[in-house]
Amino acid sequence: MRVLLVVLLVFGSGFPAEAHVSDRAFVLLLPTHLYVWGGALAVAFSFAVMALVPVAPLRVMGRVRWRLIRLPVVPNIAFSLLSLGILLCLIIAGFAGSRDPLSNPLPMVIWTLWWVGFTLAHAAFGNLWAAINPWRGLYLIVIAVFRLDRWRKNPLFTYPTRLGFLPAIILFFAFSWFELVYISPQDPDLLATAVIAYAGLTLTAMAAFGARDWLYYGEAFSVFFRVVSWLSPLSPRPRDHDDGDDTARWLTLAVPGRSLLDLGVVRLSGLAFIVLVLSSVSFDGLSRTFLWVDLAGKNPLEFPGRSAVVGLNTFGLLATFCALLTVYVSAVLVGRQLGGFRETIVESLGRYVVSIVPIAFGYHFAHYLPAFIVDGQYAVRAASDPLALGWNLFGTAGMHVHAAILSNHASVQIVYNLQVAGIVAAHVMAVVIAHVLAVRQADTPKQAILSQIPMTALMIGYTVFGLWLLSSPTVG
Repeated sequence: MRVLLVVLLVFGSGFPAEAHVSDRAFVLLLPTHLYVWGGALAVAFSFAVMALVPVAPLRVMGRVRWRLIRLPVVPNIAFSLLSLGILLCLIIAGFAGSRDPLSNPLPMVIWTLWWVGFTLAHAAFGNLWAAINPWRGLYLIVIAVFRLDRWRKNPLFTYPTRLGFLPAIILFFAFSWFELVYISPQDPDLLATAVIAYAGLTLTAMAAFGARDWLYYGEAFSVFFRVVSWLSPLSPRPRDHDDGDDTARWLTLAVPGRSLLDLGVVRLSGLAFIVLVLSSVSFDGLSRTFLWVDLAGKNPLEFPGRSAVVGLNTFGLLATFCALLTVYVSAVLVGRQLGGFRETIVESLGRYVVSIVPIAFGYHFAHYLPAFIVDGQYAVRAASDPLALGWNLFGTAGMHVHAAILSNHASVQIVYNLQVAGIVAAHVMAVVIAHVLAVRQADTPKQAILSQIPMTALMIGYTVFGLWLLSSPTVG
């Protein structure tokens, strides 16, 4: 109970600090509270500005798209097979390469280039995973080799749509637990085994329920990257049917986050998935703070490692999800009462959860940015000698990794300012998205403004929490 109360308290309060401390305990000159409360005021100010904007433009906001280029017709299977080939090479490197995670390309690519960098790419360029995920290629190869084409056309089972995204929720939680709680997620052997196990599970489920349904509902990363891609200003669209060519597509440009406005009511399982994404990265930051380690009865300055807090961190991951879900539901319910909306509770909950997506991405960006800057260099270096045989395939085997960027005053200031800007910008976008959705549902501007007061308070509180996490000294 004590731990749960601390988690709940953290989401609604800030903590005083004399100065910001980066990942390398480098004290900056500007006091942390100026960053924290400055960010909170920026979010609050954005709500005030939105309240003054005329209703008519908000009702049609984001409906305009601009065509950029006509996309060539390229079969997705080509990209999938290429992705599968790269993944197989990484798995081989995981088993046969260096035992040092910093010198083995598998953990560096999975945890840095893919989990961090590829996620950032989705917010910029759209749903790349839909085109290159290796599971489609693997599935078609197995179908062809074992002559099971009838399974592709008529799966063994019909996916029970009443489950919604529950399989993806379970798998994403397992992934988060492995990354954030398990003792050695960077171990190359173990990681290669985990990738094979996940591939086997995905292949089996695709054969049982069909590739289309499983990749839409059950495959955790297809769901995750689809959610992140909603933030992208770029997206492919079928061209107009004026020339009879229905297969041609155009790359279109719109306001970032525009797709979030067109999703309608997200089902409850989708709501839970989005909250889980935010809670997992939030707990990663929280679990590294001195406050959290102190709850385990450990000295943060002599932290013994993950093995000492597996139980506490497992509970903390669940508690953070429950706390965020509770706070979000409470904010929506109170706002629904204040605004006097006639839609059902389920509709209100499912409508406004998309405003959490920018926040989840913003904290993902801010939280992982320092590691991405340094570990990305290790990934490039490791790629030249994947099997630790003295190769130099790309001419980067001897490159120097500039880790000092996180201990130099000037570079630390730049990194931290980027992190702060990412979190604040994400929360401002969330306020705008939520307010536009409210305006579209409300009968009067006053009704929309009243309904969004609790959500805005939640976002301000989470801005304070996120910036406090960035400013707190960490263990490990």
